[in-house]
Amino acid sequence: RQVVESIVGEADPQLCVSSFDATAELAEVLDELRTPSFLAPCRVVIIRDADPFVASYREQLEKYLGSPASNAALVLIVNTWNRAWRISKLAAKIGHAYDCSAASGAKLIEWIFLAAKKRDVNIARQGAELLAQMIGSDLASIDSELEKLSLYVGDRKQITVEDVEAIVTAAAGPAAFALTNAITAGDTPGALKALAGMLSRRGEEFRVLGSIGWHLRRALTAREQMDSGQDVQLRMPYQQKQSFMGYLNRRPAGKFQSDFRRLISADLALKTGAKPEVALQMLLVGLCN
Repeated sequence: RQVVESIVGEADPQLCVSSFDATAELAEVLDELRTPSFLAPCRVVIIRDADPFVASYREQLEKYLGSPASNAALVLIVNTWNRAWRISKLAAKIGHAYDCSAASGAKLIEWIFLAAKKRDVNIARQGAELLAQMIGSDLASIDSELEKLSLYVGDRKQITVEDVEAIVTAAAGPAAFALTNAITAGDTPGALKALAGMLSRRGEEFRVLGSIGWHLRRALTAREQMDSGQDVQLRMPYQQKQSFMGYLNRRPAGKFQSDFRRLISADLALKTGAKPEVALQMLLVGLCN
């Protein structure tokens, strides 16, 4: 969106922006590029998931870039863009290449800090780390959750890890609850089935890991309350609470230490190139036993 806005300014995108997917025909795209835009300074033609499009029409695109339309911009959204390619060098002479890959690790946490400050709130590091684990690297979703969190804390102006647990988890889809419910019940097949439904796209593995981490932190806190004779504070329906209490009774505090070691091992495996499905499946099998 920012790229388009930098091209068309305040003009209405509906009047000057055309969007295609990878199945677009080159002739149709070129027709759009050569059609004058009367209500905007420039026409923008976007090709999403453009890797197959570029591969099919690379020579023709190179020819077009040698003499492009004067009042149009072609935006190619690709996963791979080798700067050594001839088309890349031609594009660099007349345009720009933007790296839109998602932030991760420390860069993602820094992005969360800055996004929170734009809303005039601060977020604790543990809260930022939990938010990153739960949402993954989807910046739009993280931004949406930060908006809800900033409204939730109001004049307090400080987002804690407890706020993230209360708000972001409450917005999780049913698959996330199916997973944690299966862990609570010790239902390995159910947990693996729920996991399969949650890994629909790249990056989801970190959201899954965040949900599991939240579940373990909640369970350990409850177990510690139980061991110290305090009332266990659980915000959940009665039947689910009964199941959770049974889970706590079956799982002593020492067992949770092993669970957290499994969680850390799975996190390390995901960050060092392991297959997400395998790493998470191994984690779930351990947690359900």
